[in-house]
Amino acid sequence: MIRYSITKPELEAAVERAKRGWLKKAALKTEAFRNAGDFNEPDSKNSWSDIKSAFIQLQKNKCAYCERQLGHDRRSRIEHDVEHFRPKNAVRRWPAEGSKQKYRFTTGDASEKGYYLLSYNIFNYTTACKTCNSTLKSNFFPVYGSRLTNTDDFTALKAEQHLLIYPLGDVDADPESLITFQGVLPVPKVKSGEKYRRARVTIGLFELDTREDLNRQRAGIILALWTAHRFLQTPGISDEDRTDAQRIFDLAISAGSAHANCARTFVKLCQQDAAKAREFKELAAQIVLNA
Repeated sequence: MIRYSITKPELEAAVERAKRGWLKKAALKTEAFRNAGDFNEPDSKNSWSDIKSAFIQLQKNKCAYCERQLGHDRRSRIEHDVEHFRPKNAVRRWPAEGSKQKYRFTTGDASEKGYYLLSYNIFNYTTACKTCNSTLKSNFFPVYGSRLTNTDDFTALKAEQHLLIYPLGDVDADPESLITFQGVLPVPKVKSGEKYRRARVTIGLFELDTREDLNRQRAGIILALWTAHRFLQTPGISDEDRTDAQRIFDLAISAGSAHANCARTFVKLCQQDAAKAREFKELAAQIVLNA
């Protein structure tokens, strides 16, 4: 995961460009839910898909959670789900009872009502791939403390110790300050405390360390980066080859590239500890060969 920087006015402007008048209608719907004390809109009436393009563009056509590159053309928009970070309906307990996934800390009880006041809040949206959104996240939202389901005030919501990482704007910590990589594998950047808990739960819920497709994609990126690194270390390299190798680095770490967090971590490792980077390169090669 990486952060997609945007301010509230910038995001509001992007939403209005996608669907003029959407924000006004969203505010009216939110007040209706507040008066009803519940989210009571039928699926046929929801309109968040009308502004999907704003989030697709902001996230550079990538899943907000696994950083997979999704489709770019209009026909491929079906690959992108508008995802409610805090579920608008009932929240299930995660991990479920009897799950193999175990934690030494609480991850919150279920909630019958859910975060109904955030159903039309644009800072409660991302776009995510169907695996991350529908299959894995669904209506889970693990928290370390009590849930705050009756507010749409993000200042108040900061008191809720939510464990998943939110990547848009500055309403949450920078994902790269919580999750780093050892080769293809995402790991918590610190070994204890709140940051460790949040990284571990985010990695676990989205299965970021066990999905073979993600690991293969990251392995390919690492192999390309290692090759570029070796080119740059070669004496007498031509200006053209040096430019091409540097371009590989620059593209891989850009926000628009798949698995940018992994790429950025590996680039730093190449510069700081080439021997360790070589070890991860060999492991990446085995993943690609065994695919």
